[in-house]
Amino acid sequence: GASARRWRSTRRHPAPATTHRPLAMELSDLEQGLKSVASSGHSLNCQELLGMQAALSELRRENKFLAVHFWGKIYGVAADYYVAFALKDPDVEFPPKVFFYAGEDFQFQPLPQLTAETAASILALNLVKPFSGVPSRPLVPETDEAQPAELPEGAAAAAAELTEAHRLAQAVHEIDFDTAVVPKGAFVLNEANAVVRNSDFRGLTPPAAGRLAGYAHFRPPASVAALRAHARSDAEFFSEFLDPLEGDLPRGCWAVRQDTTAGLVTLRSLVWQGYTAYHIPETTKFGGAYFGYAQKSSDL
Repeated sequence: GASARRWRSTRRHPAPATTHRPLAMELSDLEQGLKSVASSGHSLNCQELLGMQAALSELRRENKFLAVHFWGKIYGVAADYYVAFALKDPDVEFPPKVFFYAGEDFQFQPLPQLTAETAASILALNLVKPFSGVPSRPLVPETDEAQPAELPEGAAAAAAELTEAHRLAQAVHEIDFDTAVVPKGAFVLNEANAVVRNSDFRGLTPPAAGRLAGYAHFRPPASVAALRAHARSDAEFFSEFLDPLEGDLPRGCWAVRQDTTAGLVTLRSLVWQGYTAYHIPETTKFGGAYFGYAQKSSDL
């Protein structure tokens, strides 16, 4: 359910473990990261790349982030949305992502904060039309499938206040929860149960990189306490705490492709078509991006 949806590279020689070491698609590695996911048929053109680099630099400076990351591009009818994020210091176990969006002017602003109830109201509208590209447009007049009177009690009034920016936030969080692919071992839990970059990670071996079993979701695991209880050892718990891609349903919802000539592995989501992750084996380079209409495939 909606209440369960949680908000959810670098140089060859890793630095000391920290959540702020740049992931791929960070400003300093954006161009190379985009080239690595270009096999999906999507990327940014030269004008977009220049605009994005300048915008991410400004976003980082204004908010004093140590790193900002390109997340993807969601297509709209009148205009498209560019999405970026930064990692905040973890308050508890997992570093929360802060998402930003921009139009064709590349002026990034924060995505609206959503409660579980707000997300439920958006999902209850059962919107299937593409985004308009106008973030201030009210959501309710956009849909013919569900009018406010047909929504659950209390949801109609909430839905009347919602705009396309709220729908964008819900879509980004949902896509990110289902994707956000990282190689296993790239992140670990430290003794304080905080997620940090693994300074010992040197990249997956080519055989391991070509298997789905080598990857996990960078999102809060379902239950850290349960994982600790079932772990055979502390070492297993500290390195295997993220939800593996192998557990995703339906089975076969990921396509893994290994290009030995380019020394590159890509993973494409068949649920959110347009999301591509990549890893360069035996290096610390990995990342991913989404390009699409934020429409979930239901025919798997």
